Amino acid sequence: MRKRLMVALTMVATAFTTASCNKNANAFQPGDDTAEEVYADESSKNLTSDPDAEITITAFKCGKADAFLLRTANHTVVIDTATDKKGDNFLELIDEQGIDTIDDMIITHFDQDHVGGADQIIKAKNVGKIYTTYLSKNSDDIGEYYKALKEKGYKDLIVKDVYSFKEDGVVYTIYPPEAMNYKSSVSNNSSLAIMVQCGEKKVLFTGDAEEERINELISTEGLDCDILKMPHHGRYKKNLNELVDSVTPEYAIITASKKEHEDPETISLLESKNVSTYITRDGSLTIKINSEGITIEQEKK
Repeated sequence: MRKRLMVALTMVATAFTTASCNKNANAFQPGDDTAEEVYADESSKNLTSDPDAEITITAFKCGKADAFLLRTANHTVVIDTATDKKGDNFLELIDEQGIDTIDDMIITHFDQDHVGGADQIIKAKNVGKIYTTYLSKNSDDIGEYYKALKEKGYKDLIVKDVYSFKEDGVVYTIYPPEAMNYKSSVSNNSSLAIMVQCGEKKVLFTGDAEEERINELISTEGLDCDILKMPHHGRYKKNLNELVDSVTPEYAIITASKKEHEDPETISLLESKNVSTYITRDGSLTIKINSEGITIEQEKK
């Protein structure tokens, strides 16, 4: 009798937990009204950047989180949106530049330090296209993101193939993860990678790619770059050396905080390869790229 009672109680607890999880999941799981899959088409292939293209990229100081604002003459792109707590500060930066419309928003993956501020931007601004990877986890931040999408009638575009678009002479190429499941860290390894090519200069954003995803990037042709946004806030991975050798950057950017530093092995690796490294905890970065080259300024605070 006691054994039966324990089994019954276990079944009730399981049912309650499942119901609670399902109720929470229903609040933010994408459906036909919030998500579409994006595949490469002929118009997105073989795009080339104009030699006289210009872009300004701001790497926002927001702790151990990613938030990048990319501006050309008539076009604005956001790559990741910081945490929910820092999202309002990122929005202030966008406001200070007089931006009402975000033409393209790219969410590399659904960790809170990348998608956390997305709902605030969606609510406050006109947003054109929103590119994402597949949903690999559940969280309150994701719930707020999908709620904001529904309120504005927006869809997020899940990138399934290598996909490019061109604005103001600058080419943006999005590389989706090659697998739907990974042995570890599925959310981080599902990160989109984005190549931004302005004239002859290229910037590679790698989200929070860990070893499995890094291996995919190493084997991908055409990812050589001038500036590398280091994967996963500068955490050292055993194949990071091979990645740096593969893409041969002149500059590296690490998004890290005072409390959560990059690994010293990563810094040593970059120093050994003469890569000039900037860390966002030391201040926001303003990167300007044009036909004359690259300039990087860091705001000291």
